[in-house]
Order: sequence, then structure tokens, then C-alpha cells
Amino acid sequence: MSQLTRIRPGHLTRRFAPVLCLLLLAAMSPTALAQSPDQGTWRIYYAPTRDRVQLTFEHYENGSRRHGSTSFGVRPTELRGLPLSQLSSYSGPARFRLVRDAGTFNFEGQLRDGHGTGFFTFSPDSRYPQQLASRGYERPTGDQQFWLAMHDVGYAMLDELRAQGYERPSVDQLVVMGMHGANLDYMKSLSSAGYRVGNTHRLVTLRDHGVSRDFIGGLTDAGYKNLSLDDLQELRDHGVTPDFIASLRRFGFTGLTTDQLLAARDHGVTESFVEDFRDLGYKDLTLRDFVRLRDHGVTRGFAQGLRSSNGRLLSVEELIRRRDRGDY
Repeated sequence: MSQLTRIRPGHLTRRFAPVLCLLLLAAMSPTALAQSPDQGTWRIYYAPTRDRVQLTFEHYENGSRRHGSTSFGVRPTELRGLPLSQLSSYSGPARFRLVRDAGTFNFEGQLRDGHGTGFFTFSPDSRYPQQLASRGYERPTGDQQFWLAMHDVGYAMLDELRAQGYERPSVDQLVVMGMHGANLDYMKSLSSAGYRVGNTHRLVTLRDHGVSRDFIGGLTDAGYKNLSLDDLQELRDHGVTPDFIASLRRFGFTGLTTDQLLAARDHGVTESFVEDFRDLGYKDLTLRDFVRLRDHGVTRGFAQGLRSSNGRLLSVEELIRRRDRGDY
């Protein structure tokens, strides 16, 4: 049997130290020391009926940070090197780019009938930091520039902020705006609806709460014009939509104040609730009556069960008293 040689602690390291040093020096060459490009995987799905491509970045690395998934829609023409004919019906390998002011995303992978997947790398645009500085912003870090490119925080958006009189945000705030969709299109959509917010934090809040041009337009069509930003956000938060207003109008409740609309929505006065009592014969109740009935738990079944033998309907006050007393 061959005898194994026992190696003393440290002997192996000392013996191979010159070789290890050479390997480390090779690994630390200027090429190796250069920061690896931001990279990860991607997926796309093309919806011809909407003329949009849903682009998803997955499992990507930005410097030393790891992230999960970010998805947004782009126009097919924004994907350079990927003709519409390939996007809709082609199957095979593909290479294309998404060019932003802050940098370019380079994609390689496979496509099949409007679906695709593969790997991407990001190349920052060297001119972008100087362009931000010339507009009064601090120069972005590598991480910030990656995010600003992904969410298309470009020169047009910065110039629109200035044109609309916004307080100049920090670069971190620009990143937050991009991540939350408070972007150039959103700013312009609110401006076209008559609103220039002026504060980027408030703009992000409105975007997060779903105050959109369509929502504002729907309220305007329903007769609610020139509402304050606070009113718009409160109505949206409480679910007072144009459809809800229309459902109340169907029963003759018109000219309501925003406070009345909020009270009805918050207390659960739905179209079906009003319809249930109208079907029982309660034709002349006010919106306030319905709010009170809902608050006290007076349901259609309860009111129907207490209807007298001759079919007489109890008043709202009597229904509430009987319900509060626990009658059945």
C-alpha cells in the first residue's frame, strides 16, 4: 500500500505561493478589473391588438446589486434591429437594442411568434452625466444611470420638468419618479387635463393612487370639473369613479357634492343595494336614507320580513329602530 505524505499546515501555501501570485496578477489585469456590464435575462410578449411590446427584465444584476423583475410596455419601433415582421411571426435567434438617453440595452436570445427570451447587457451613455450636470443636476452614479435608462428618464423629461415649473428634484428622486411611472407621458397627460403639479413627490403620489387623465376626464364628463388635486386623490382612493357616479344617477341622484359621493361609497351604498329597496317599493328614499340603512345593517331581507300583513312598508326610522333593537 502506498504511503500518503502528510502535509504540514502552511506548507502547501508556501510551496505554491509564486504560482498563486501569478494567477492573481493575471486576474487583476486592467481588463479584468473593469466593471462587468449590468446584465440579466429578458422576456417579451407582443400584443398586436394593442401595438405594444411587454418587455420584462428578470434576475438582473446592477453592479453588486441583484434584483428581481421589472416590466413595462414599449412601442415596437423602440426595439431597434427587430422589425415588426420578426416580432409578430418569426421564430429563431434575434439581436436588438433599446436605446435611451442614459444608455443602451442590448438583447440577444430567441423569438417565437411574438414571444421571446434571452440575455441582455447595459451600456451607459458617457454623455448623460454631463448633460444632467448642464441642467443643474448632480452626476448620477452607475446604479442611478442604469435605473434612469431602464425607466427612460431622458432629456425631454428633464426639460419638461423645467418648462412646467417643477422644483428641481435630486437624481435619486428622478429614479423614484421613473420607477413609479411618474414620467414624461404622465406629466404631459396631467397638463393636458389642466393640472401642473409642480412638485415631483406629489406627482409620484398622484401616479401611485391612480389619478390619471382618463379618471379626470371621466369626472369632468360627469359634471365634476376643476377639482383640486386633493379632491381628485381622495375620490380615487375611495373608489368614487365615473361608473359609480353614473350608477347613482340612474336612480335620480344627481348634483351630488363630492362629500355626498364619498359618504355613499364609503358606507357601501351600491347600485344593487339601492335597487333592492326600490324593488320592495321604497321609491322616494334620499341618498342619506340609504346611507343610514346601510350603516345600521338594514338589508332587503330584513325590511321584507317586517313588512306588515297588508303590505305596508315600514318607514326608514322604524326599520332602523327595529334593526337596532334586534328584531327579526
